Amino acid sequence: MYPSDEDLGHSVIKAFMNFKRAEMSSFQMEGYTKAETRFMFVLFHGVKMSDSDLGVSVAEIGKRLRISKPSVTQQINALEKKGLITRIQNPADKRAAYLNFTEKGRALTEEIIAAFHQNFEDMRDFLGEEDMRTLISLLEKLTDYLNEKAKQEGGGMPK
Repeated sequence: MYPSDEDLGHSVIKAFMNFKRAEMSSFQMEGYTKAETRFMFVLFHGVKMSDSDLGVSVAEIGKRLRISKPSVTQQINALEKKGLITRIQNPADKRAAYLNFTEKGRALTEEIIAAFHQNFEDMRDFLGEEDMRTLISLLEKLTDYLNEKAKQEGGGMPK
């Protein structure tokens, strides 16, 4: 007997929630919040892709993280206080600030990235390469579907 569509929907939601919970605890660095770890990861990739020697603009980080300006400021203040990042004023435009790593911040972020990659290697070893490729394919397919659906419906859930 097949589960009803409603049961299947609940099962998918439960699986996603359980995965998210397990994934977040697996990728957290001891002594740092999930938000700080995520911020450092996004900053790392932003600095790598940036054309500026100053780092990444504060506005760009907020956009990449999809968080409000006050939340970005709160994260910046916390990470500056821990000696992980620096805020640099753009000499050409005093309104724009950029973020970059301190040596301590760069070293920590490299640890985060190494742990992140190790977790995925462990997942591949656990699932096997074929199942890992199937998982990737299904997640990409589902992401494409959800993005297309949001575009067609103007995004969001019905009110």
